[in-house]
Amino acid sequence: MSLLASVVAVTLAIGPLLATVRETNAGRVTSSRLSLSAALSGFEAMDLSGHRWTPEQLRGRVVLIDFWATWCAPCLAELPRLKTLRSRYARQDFEILGISLDASSRRTFVSWLNRNRIEWPQVHERGGYGGSVPRLFNVDRLPRTVLIGRDGTVAAVDLRGQRLAEAIEELIAQPPGRAEARR
Repeated sequence: MSLLASVVAVTLAIGPLLATVRETNAGRVTSSRLSLSAALSGFEAMDLSGHRWTPEQLRGRVVLIDFWATWCAPCLAELPRLKTLRSRYARQDFEILGISLDASSRRTFVSWLNRNRIEWPQVHERGGYGGSVPRLFNVDRLPRTVLIGRDGTVAAVDLRGQRLAEAIEELIAQPPGRAEARR
């Protein structure tokens, strides 16, 4: 068998496995959700308006914790969809909590948010990846999303685009008190 034929055979053999790994990494890894749920229990952050966010503050509605930065192109590409999602649902049903890893000054960051009409709560984690909240959630790349159900447990991680919109819609459709994590 030639080298090219061997490479093709191996690629065909592991292709479905790679697709499964990509699917698993896009919100379906149970052990990852469990470790994030444990991290969530120790979560506490202050947003730019002075509101303190804790696990108790998250319960009762679907919350998307969005780790992002103004220098992250994929993060910026997702902003229009996040704006649409936020405008679609009532605050008592759905909220986005942005955790920005921008190292800029508070004033510069707030100015950027205002110019770009980002109106959901933001935590300005100037320590970047080494900040307390990114470390708590083991954030090692951006964007990173953690979707939390009404019951306060992690429902999905690292979803974006249409899959994120569908997961949010599914969680919001569940009656309060009956929300379960996505399997």
